[in-house]
Amino acid sequence: MPEGDSLHLAAQKLGPALVGETVRALHLQRRAERTEGLVGKKIQGVEARGKNLLVHFEGGFSLHVHLKMWGRIFLRKLPEVRPSGTSADTVVVLDTDRDRVLVVKAPVARLIRTRDLTRDVHFRHLGPDLLSPTFDADEALRRLSSRKQVPLGEALADQSAVAGIGNVWKSELCFNTKLDPFAPVAAFTDAELASLLELARRLMKETVERKPRTLPDPFTSRRRPRGGIAPVERQTRQDRRLGQKPVSVYERQGEACYDCGARIQMRRQGELGRSTYFCPGCQPERKLA
Repeated sequence: MPEGDSLHLAAQKLGPALVGETVRALHLQRRAERTEGLVGKKIQGVEARGKNLLVHFEGGFSLHVHLKMWGRIFLRKLPEVRPSGTSADTVVVLDTDRDRVLVVKAPVARLIRTRDLTRDVHFRHLGPDLLSPTFDADEALRRLSSRKQVPLGEALADQSAVAGIGNVWKSELCFNTKLDPFAPVAAFTDAELASLLELARRLMKETVERKPRTLPDPFTSRRRPRGGIAPVERQTRQDRRLGQKPVSVYERQGEACYDCGARIQMRRQGELGRSTYFCPGCQPERKLA
């Protein structure tokens, strides 16, 4: 599932291949923007902001991609692939002299003027990025704690509070800190929330810094497609023992909790009904004092 760590890993992989290279072709398959003016321009940077990927071009334009649930990114060597090799799900084709980047199934893939990013609807309210070198822990805590009546699980997934957390991290972080994801944020102390954010930053950084291996993705049980960006190898379970999954609760509904033996449960949260996995034994219901 593409969350903040997935996008930072993608930027980490794409940057060395793209930065400084010349655009030879750029096609946005489902958009009306004209891209001919970017052909011949240099690629100046690749970065992730929360769950958003940005490729910056010479001349003041940026490619913005948001993968949502099902989007994927592929990096392939040229001239091994041909335009006919793209699928109906392809939304971006970006060629340099050496490489082709394909983005598939991403609902957001567009060009935007780089100077407009700060006021764009996708970015102007974005919270502090947990993986940014300039992450502001105090501002993240302020934003999170201000959502007093919002259930903790929903607040953590709110990108305007803190950027980068999705269903996997939401569930795992609440379990690892033994907090009730369905209790309102006001039920927790600032110290508890700060500890959760600190853990989130540490574990997500470990995920990005871990050297990818060609193994099945533990969250989809599918092998990495040929030429694709390496899958995220998250290990959110602390002090993991032999035979245990790298996660404590995510997608373990009905299985025994590794810590207390209770059965892991899943409940839907928020208007979109997103899944939250939790242990009723380790994460007792929290009430407002």
